[in-house]
Amino acid sequence: MIISDPNEPTVLQLAERHYDRQENRPGLEGILIPGKRGKLLAALYTAAGPGPHPAVLICHGIPGVERNLDLAQYLRREGFHVMTFHYSGSWGSDGDYSIANDLEDAETVLDFMLNDTGRGFDPNRIFCVGHSLGGYVCGQLAAKRSEIRAAVLLMPCDIGRVPQIKEDDPAAYRAMADLLEEASHWLRGTNGAALLKEAEENAADFALVPAAKRLARIPLLCVNGTLDTDTPDAVYCAPLREAVKAAGGTLLEHHVYPTDHCFSDYRLTIAADICDFLWEAQKANLPLAGNPVF
Repeated sequence: MIISDPNEPTVLQLAERHYDRQENRPGLEGILIPGKRGKLLAALYTAAGPGPHPAVLICHGIPGVERNLDLAQYLRREGFHVMTFHYSGSWGSDGDYSIANDLEDAETVLDFMLNDTGRGFDPNRIFCVGHSLGGYVCGQLAAKRSEIRAAVLLMPCDIGRVPQIKEDDPAAYRAMADLLEEASHWLRGTNGAALLKEAEENAADFALVPAAKRLARIPLLCVNGTLDTDTPDAVYCAPLREAVKAAGGTLLEHHVYPTDHCFSDYRLTIAADICDFLWEAQKANLPLAGNPVF
């Protein structure tokens, strides 16, 4: 576990390379990906060079006000293709929003990346990063799909723990209920009560802790903030980390910073952490994509 010293100044130096008009410049492409409920609005940040490139799928939280596009830009500069997208029923994507649909949509986008042959994705180097409720999506996707070779959970919301949180920590439960209600105003076809009911009725399927044995087999980075009041570590992420360790996970890293849920003053620091972690993860001795690891 890495814990930063808030009194120690951090200096980050960024090098930006310019490509003029040569081929294989970095770029940005909007893509409408066909999904089960219609089109999913996606954006692909393409790295410079001929490829194939390692690729990162970023899953934003609910409702997606923070899209983490600065992470996409940072990772692209470091040589990664980065795919971002909006879940069904959010920000122009077709269909209605639900927690279950979030994971299904992520699988749809992953399949697009795996099957695409013209954009330079390396199917054997695909990673996932998820923030907040996107951490649930990222964790479940990594546990379910062997093509995800490493995962990063940023202030993750293990939404499947809601019934347990209701029993153990009523204040945290009410905070989550309020968060879902507020977020629902940005989403189509749902409301806060419906989302809370879905979380409670599907807790066994949504919970990340039961997936710990599978997550223990891949490099996993968890990042938490001591000032995070939306998904505090002790309530949401700590139980997963303990379960991964109990399952024999030796590839788990945990970084803690004195910052809020959206790591507002640690964006560059955490971006560098993610980049370093993913480059190291590529060295892990894992089966290639398509070969089951579980």
